[in-house]
Amino acid sequence: MTEHSIRRILVPVDFSPASLNALDSAIAISKQHEADILILNVVETVGLTSGNGYAAAEATLELIHRSEQELLSLQHSVTEKFLMPCEIISIHGFVSPTIIKISATYKADIIVMGTNGRSGNKKTFIGLNAFNVVKNADCPVLMVPPEKKWESFKKVLFPLRVIPSALEKYEFLRTVVNPGDMKLKILGLAADYEKDFDVLKNMACRLTERLKEDDVEASAYFKVGKNMAEEVLKIAALMEADLVVITNIIDQLSGQFFVDPYTRHIINHAVFPVLSVKPAKTPAYDNEGSHIYGDRFSHKMPLYN
Repeated sequence: MTEHSIRRILVPVDFSPASLNALDSAIAISKQHEADILILNVVETVGLTSGNGYAAAEATLELIHRSEQELLSLQHSVTEKFLMPCEIISIHGFVSPTIIKISATYKADIIVMGTNGRSGNKKTFIGLNAFNVVKNADCPVLMVPPEKKWESFKKVLFPLRVIPSALEKYEFLRTVVNPGDMKLKILGLAADYEKDFDVLKNMACRLTERLKEDDVEASAYFKVGKNMAEEVLKIAALMEADLVVITNIIDQLSGQFFVDPYTRHIINHAVFPVLSVKPAKTPAYDNEGSHIYGDRFSHKMPLYN
């Protein structure tokens, strides 16, 4: 299995309450791991490049200057309130590609960012760009809604689908959350009983064994049906979850990661933090082309890397 650690946390902010709320969550994680925090503000200059070039350049410089001043104020506030240093970056460009580029350049171990949450405020840059960041960032992404403060994660919902590397996300989760402090509910989601259920039970058993090693208090619940995302939201609400952990999946034809409708629906409607983890390896087929639902699933497909 892969050993994870958190040394650097990237926090994109647009100075909205949602993004500043996410910063508080990032600070709590930073304290736990003694990790560095990098606060990023991306100045979008769309609409400033047309017309007079000199005027557009002046307007861009003014926006960047304003961003730098707000970042300096935020940096001072974090240092004074939490007695911890943090780095700041102000840069102009398109929001999501810039976040992804900075996360790779500075080797961020996790991106923590605000989302629209229940308010559905579509004016929030960070919320609008969450999907693209989840899809393209190499590191895990923690999306934090603005409904309340989320500084610890004790009630964790772990949806389990029959997809490649579905259990791998636990290894990163145990880095973010101290296993001894959390209660974890496994939510097994089977689209087709005959096709999925036995494989899903096998996966849940393997995860349960891993949880026992960490002394994690756990329970399991299985659901067969098509509306999986709604089931996740319903169970998360019933258990008052602090965190839901999902797996970013890969398209087997293109080899590219994408945000599928299940993931998009959860991110769009969640009123609790969502941690998206991208698998390090995704071997969906063996050399003979056997699908992951085959009898040799547990032998051919590593659930922990």
